Amino acid sequence: MKPEYYENGVPVFTKDSFFRPGEHVYIHKSTDFSEFVGVVHKHEFIEFVYIMSGKANHVINNLEYTVMQGDLVIINYDATHVFYEDKSFGEPFVTYDLMFTPDYLDVGLIRGNNFNSLASSFLFYSLFPEKQSIGPDLHLSGTHFNIFGELFDKIYFEFIKKQKGYVEIMRAYVVELIIQIYRQIETSSSASSSRHKHEEIVNRALKYLYDHYQTHVTLEDLAAQIFLSKDYFSRLFREITGKPVSMLLQQIRVEEACKMLISTDRTILDIASECGYQDIKFFYITFRKQTGMTPGEYRKANQQFAI
Repeated sequence: MKPEYYENGVPVFTKDSFFRPGEHVYIHKSTDFSEFVGVVHKHEFIEFVYIMSGKANHVINNLEYTVMQGDLVIINYDATHVFYEDKSFGEPFVTYDLMFTPDYLDVGLIRGNNFNSLASSFLFYSLFPEKQSIGPDLHLSGTHFNIFGELFDKIYFEFIKKQKGYVEIMRAYVVELIIQIYRQIETSSSASSSRHKHEEIVNRALKYLYDHYQTHVTLEDLAAQIFLSKDYFSRLFREITGKPVSMLLQQIRVEEACKMLISTDRTILDIASECGYQDIKFFYITFRKQTGMTPGEYRKANQQFAI
């Protein structure tokens, strides 16, 4: 798929670039068209990007923020944006990209190409505050992550299979998706104050992990730093990050090991020790689990990027 034209050097994708004749909706996984990841572009339709795994920096209209598993990003018509995958994170960056034109939902209700015009409909009046926030439009974990993931799975399945009635079923799923988004944003806005406090607590814990990943860090250590009980902190940490402390600690260690493998010529044993691993076998198992490669294979595959 190629852009229809370029605007100030930026490729612009139109409806004809993606949509099948007579259709107003399109969906794919980022793994289907990995060449688009890391390419600055804009498009003449609305896009919902749902992050299934991995980590990336999203730059949109000169604003930059990090997105991770469970984040939903709503990209307006004519917005210039790009996702830069963090390849050191340990998980591949995989997204669902759902695209549709404003008239796809209800031609009579929604007019104009600008997604902000949807704010007048009952589905979208609260999605777009006057001041643009820096960050994903929604972050989902636990049950909500599964609900949204299943909806995107269903939309993708119907689009690929094209069974009888798939157009109507896809529209129903997209409307359900939008209603779920509306509910989550409405719920999160009423609970934003307490969630903000919880996020501050977890951010303090994350900073401690990044500062001390080379040492033997336990759940008890983190809870003590935050002055919370171990059980309560564990639940709070998982709720905010979607992962237990032990898993995130291993991700940080592997992430740092990846950086050292690329930027230094130190031995793998030295790097493992520097990143907090005393058991080299466990380091290899953890590294392969997160990257799909051994440390040696990872270094060789990324030698071209070494400084």
